[in-house]
Amino acid sequence: MERSSSPESKPHLHPLNNGCFGLDLSWASPLISAMVMLEFTPMTFLKWALLACLVCSSLSLQSPKLTQSCDPNDLRALKEFAGNLTNGSIFFLWSNDSHCCRWDGVGCEDSNNGSVASRVASLILPHRGLKGVNLRALGRLDHLKFLDLSSNQLDGELPMELSNLHQLEVLDLSYNKLLGPVSRSLRGLKSIKSLNISSNLFSGDFLGVGGFLNLVVFNISSNFFNGSISSQFCSSSNAIQMIDLSMNHFTGGLEGLGNCSFTSLQNLHVDYNSLSGQLPEFLFSLPSLEHLSISGNNFSGHLSRKLSKLHSLKALVIFGNRFGGPIPNVFGNLTQLEILIAHSNSFHGELPSTLALCSKLRVLDIRNNSLTGQIDLNFTGLPHLCALDLATNNFSGFLPSTLSSCRELKLLSLAKNHLRGPVPESFANLKYLSVLTLSNNSIENLAEALSVLQKCKNLTTLILTKNFHGEEIPKNVKGFESLMIFALGSCTLRGQIPYWLLNCKKLQVLDLSWNHLDGSIPPWIGEMENLFYLDFSNNSLTGRIPKSLTELKSLIFTKCNSSNFTTSAGIPLYVKRNPSANGLQYNQVSSFPPSIFLSNNRINGTIWPEIGKLKQLHVLDLSRNNITGTIPDSISNMGNLEVLDLSCNDLHGEIPSSLNKLTFLSKFSVADNQLHGMIPTGGQFLSFPNSSFEGNPGLCGEVYIPCDTHDTMDLKPETRASSNGKFGQGSIFGITISVGVGIALLLAVVWLRMSRRDVGDPIADLDEEISRPHRLSEVLGSSKLVLFQNSGCKDLSVADLLKSTNNFNQANIIGCGGFGLVYKANLPDGTRAAIKRLSGDCGQMEREFRAEVEALSRAQHKNLVSLQGYCRHGNDRLLIYSYMENGSLDYWLHERVDGGSFLTWDTRLKIAQGAGRGLAYLHKVCEPSVVHRDIKSSNILLDETFEAHLADFGLSRLLRPYDTHVTTDLVGTLGYIPPEYSQTLTATFKGDVYSFGVVLLELLTGRRPVEVCKGKNCRDLVSWVFQMKSEKKEEQIMDSSVWDKDREKQFLEVLGIACRCIDQDPRQRPSIDQVVSWLDAVGKESV
Repeated sequence: MERSSSPESKPHLHPLNNGCFGLDLSWASPLISAMVMLEFTPMTFLKWALLACLVCSSLSLQSPKLTQSCDPNDLRALKEFAGNLTNGSIFFLWSNDSHCCRWDGVGCEDSNNGSVASRVASLILPHRGLKGVNLRALGRLDHLKFLDLSSNQLDGELPMELSNLHQLEVLDLSYNKLLGPVSRSLRGLKSIKSLNISSNLFSGDFLGVGGFLNLVVFNISSNFFNGSISSQFCSSSNAIQMIDLSMNHFTGGLEGLGNCSFTSLQNLHVDYNSLSGQLPEFLFSLPSLEHLSISGNNFSGHLSRKLSKLHSLKALVIFGNRFGGPIPNVFGNLTQLEILIAHSNSFHGELPSTLALCSKLRVLDIRNNSLTGQIDLNFTGLPHLCALDLATNNFSGFLPSTLSSCRELKLLSLAKNHLRGPVPESFANLKYLSVLTLSNNSIENLAEALSVLQKCKNLTTLILTKNFHGEEIPKNVKGFESLMIFALGSCTLRGQIPYWLLNCKKLQVLDLSWNHLDGSIPPWIGEMENLFYLDFSNNSLTGRIPKSLTELKSLIFTKCNSSNFTTSAGIPLYVKRNPSANGLQYNQVSSFPPSIFLSNNRINGTIWPEIGKLKQLHVLDLSRNNITGTIPDSISNMGNLEVLDLSCNDLHGEIPSSLNKLTFLSKFSVADNQLHGMIPTGGQFLSFPNSSFEGNPGLCGEVYIPCDTHDTMDLKPETRASSNGKFGQGSIFGITISVGVGIALLLAVVWLRMSRRDVGDPIADLDEEISRPHRLSEVLGSSKLVLFQNSGCKDLSVADLLKSTNNFNQANIIGCGGFGLVYKANLPDGTRAAIKRLSGDCGQMEREFRAEVEALSRAQHKNLVSLQGYCRHGNDRLLIYSYMENGSLDYWLHERVDGGSFLTWDTRLKIAQGAGRGLAYLHKVCEPSVVHRDIKSSNILLDETFEAHLADFGLSRLLRPYDTHVTTDLVGTLGYIPPEYSQTLTATFKGDVYSFGVVLLELLTGRRPVEVCKGKNCRDLVSWVFQMKSEKKEEQIMDSSVWDKDREKQFLEVLGIACRCIDQDPRQRPSIDQVVSWLDAVGKESV
């Protein structure tokens, strides 16, 4: 996991401007405002405020006279540094001026002697896009006191020359791509006060780094350091105030820090390592400690009662460990405490009553433990509490009425306990309450609860699932104008869908599932403009689906955006729809796809053809009803549909063949209806199991019952033969009619073909060429084949294509996907090519299409599948690609039985690096840049040496010509689609990075991105990996066929890179070139 910080959030420190000793501190005020607005803890702010103070107090920098030159040695060092930057951005700004003290980002000391050149004392160049691998020249700036190169793209190792900077007091190299060990490069920094090398790729242990007599800030977080934590870096300093070792691979305990003098220590962060054992005694004797964050480790044992000695403590963050026993009731002495986050441990016993004495407490999160007893905390002593989460414990009794004294309360979660009784009337005083979840309790009197809560004018989320059992849903309720999420499922409520819900104009998610509601679905549901998630399943609703449901604007036009539901306290906002499902009980609403669930009711009538207008819908479940009629062809217009379940109804007719255009469709069922005819072919239909079609005696197809045997199989035994083994009269009569009809149809087809032979109609489907090869030859022979200059195919004709693929015979199909079939072509010169036939209407004129294809052909990189030519006729387009001898990565990982063991770890790492380079080329080098939009293992092809080649880039553009390259309609494959796409429907570079991260997980685990496990506990790959990491089971993540203890370090490095790629927040994901740099560094031993 990564802490929610980014380089963009850091203040810029600019020297030689107005401010303290030439420093502009104007950033401080807006940062404080942002901290207050977002209710951040002061941790991040403290680091940078402290840094600024250090600069103010230690750097006596003044603006030098413009006539005063800088030292010639400093001038040469700066020019050498600028010359080593590969992008040259600073070099061009500096090259025409010999007065380096006037250069951007450079600050000099005043020599107080006009005849002596000034010396460079500060170099401040954050966020400049600097690229380069050589920082040696900076080691010659021996008067340098302040060096900030943060948030750039510097890579390579730290040079030993940096240890010559004996006067350096502030060093910030954070958010770069620097790697390797750091010990030798930092040993000489005897004057260092603030050291920040966080968010890089540094590795190795940290032994041998010490002697920092004046150290105040020490931040090496978000790297790959390992080994035990030593006190060498802090043992010589009496002034250290902040230590951040978080998000590394440190092991062992914290005992190694015991030799440091921590009389001034205010902040200690060691979260997200592999630390274990009990907390050492010295931690509870730090008089100045304000923030202690040790989350995401394996610490165990009881929390010591000596915690009461930390009188200055403001934030205690210990979640995600293995602490047990009771929480010590010693908080009476912690009067400064503002934040206590201790969820996901094994605490038991009662809630400490002394928490009521922490009058400054703002966040209290102890969810997911085993606490018992009543919630009898006297909340009147907590006037500033804004977030309270006690969910998933074993609390009993009534809801505490004293909570109404917490007038600043915004987030309240008491879900999944054993609470009973009504909602206290005093809750009406919680005027700032925004999120309330009480699900999975035994709360009573729904009418009274809604009457109280309607007075909470800022309430946006109300989760009351699994309460009020057997009550009647109220008919007359007012208020709730701000409500966006309302869940009242699994309550066995009686009554009808209440009209007052129409007053909830902002409602986006509505769940009334698993109740006993009757009557029909009211037509006014279609007037709820913001509604994108509707669940009325498992009730007793009758009547026809209202036509107005097809007018839901948020499912037609708008892009559902639930980002405003993400809470800083991490409180889960929504209970899972299926109450019988195991696994995680809650989800963030932002991860919910636009859905309509109406299953398991008594709904009748037909499906409105207008339903095809709901183009933003991802899930449509109408199963287990009494719906009649046919399946509308318009459903094929719902391009984002992932789940379509129409099973257990009374539908008849055929399955529309156009449904094979639904390239996202991952679950499909029409079982137990009265359908007949051929099941559509191609697209996702090749992946659906037989159970999706069973219970329809008239259906046949290559994915089910072959149509040539279907009629025979459908005959009942008593109609096939009489009891004496001979045909009955009825059978003979039926066969005679069938044969007659068959002959008539055959004659009609022959006549039609002959009558159309001279008509120049375009080919409707290239799959028909097997039955009429002469017509395909005629058509292709009249089309022009365009070969590009880079093509290895010389003098190739359309006839050659036809012959080399055996008239595009199905036996030559080597792949299929959302863009069409791929055929292997054995060319006349003995080489091979891959021919992709694009499906779908490109909608472009020939000149536009050719311009696009030629633009794609210019994308030349050794890790891209080279486009060599194309042919077009009508709506059919053939693209000619280089042939990849070893097929796709998907084949080796998931299809071939011995594929996993054949792909060694070295081969997998090589594939990851190559595919990353190909994607980096599309993002960073191509003009214009290309968003791939469908990164997946089946689009990574392997040549004879298992070098990776990225395929299918740019095809979305060909099939959707009015999109831009960067802001585009959503394309992707289930399991690889970033979470934000369900709301924004806009493809981005960071979306490609997420998909690439999923591919990295496939390489590490050997598992598919979906259906990682079987049964009720089934999870997608991303969720499973995060769960295993949280349980410290990284070794179990690795594919057992290639696991090697000696390669564990490399595996953990790639796992860390993958997890950064699949960060739920796209802003926190790295760019693909940064990912490539990290991957290239894996396994390289430092010199």
